[in-house]
Amino acid sequence: MRYLRCLFVLLPAAALLAGCGEGFPDEEMHLGLDAKVRPYAVVIEPPEAAPGDTVQVTLYARAPRPDDLDITWRVALDFDRGLYEVDEVERNLRALAVPPPVFDADGFLTQTFRWVVPDSTLLYSSAIPEVPDDPALPAIVALLPGLDTSAPLRKDEIDAWLKAHDIYDVLAMDLPTVNATWALADRFACAVRLRATLRTDVVVDVTRNLTIRYTRQMGGPNGNVNTYVPRFEVVAVEKRDAAAVDIYAEGVAHTIYRFIDDGERLADRVDVPLHDDWTYFFRSAFVTQNYSSPWDPAFFSSEAGNYDWYYYRQDAPTSEHAFFVTDDGDAAEMWNLDEHVRVVPDGPGSTFRVVCVVRDSRIEWVSFHATPGTALVEGIVSFQAP
Repeated sequence: MRYLRCLFVLLPAAALLAGCGEGFPDEEMHLGLDAKVRPYAVVIEPPEAAPGDTVQVTLYARAPRPDDLDITWRVALDFDRGLYEVDEVERNLRALAVPPPVFDADGFLTQTFRWVVPDSTLLYSSAIPEVPDDPALPAIVALLPGLDTSAPLRKDEIDAWLKAHDIYDVLAMDLPTVNATWALADRFACAVRLRATLRTDVVVDVTRNLTIRYTRQMGGPNGNVNTYVPRFEVVAVEKRDAAAVDIYAEGVAHTIYRFIDDGERLADRVDVPLHDDWTYFFRSAFVTQNYSSPWDPAFFSSEAGNYDWYYYRQDAPTSEHAFFVTDDGDAAEMWNLDEHVRVVPDGPGSTFRVVCVVRDSRIEWVSFHATPGTALVEGIVSFQAP
């Protein structure tokens, strides 16, 4: 059997999906357009963990031929992006035993498993030198009792000190020691890389990085959690060729059909009346965290983020009708899409299953192996004659 190979990478900084040119069509959002396996998210809960913690990993994909699909997983305990993030290496590879995926009637799959972060993961990582070269560390560790500050400061000494402390120890510290403890935990970090290989007649690799550090164990304010989506809905604007700004314009009537409101799931499917002179949008949102800069702990920023949108047409899965369009009405590319997505129904009865994947990012922390938090929501909209 001839295999084509593609790589879907869940990038920790930009948090985008990327695919090889031979394996997927340009319409990367259309999950039913061809017969290939289409992964679209890997969610890890929590998105960062300390050595010894347990995380839950879930792969999301659509597979048109479930019986032909084989999925294997492995983790690289020694993962390094390299200088300037262009020379990635994966070493110390471990195969993972995981349960089989679960499929629904549309061929969408989820595969969930739990994984325990090995206790010595930070020591395995070549991304942290044996003698850490972070220039801020000497000033930080000078404030920490029981940590040998004599040169050279070794990473096994730092790991042992952090491993021996928890939130209860932090609560008993004075403020300068607390801040130094959190700063050390934030900066003493690496990432591991989880990889799923999905095999049919095409081989697709999906990777997702996981940040390893002690910040959450220490109760640090920079601990990352997965974002969530408090709003997910269809907006019908009573205007021909409306733009997203018209949703908020005075004098322009619109109706909202909600899947999620204020974080509460209200419906899995909505039926929307179809009018030739109306314009339709999907609208989403995500919740951000505040975090401090690694260069100035007193300076706080709010997370950035991006939206990745996908759809599957239930009534005509292989239809080439472009459902997502720009405000100008042109077929959209993934990079065109944000929290508002204009959609074009394909007549009465056209029914679309829409998925929105949201990822946050902390660009200042990329050099300290920050990986994004992720949320995923979906809903089915059916357009009906009024």
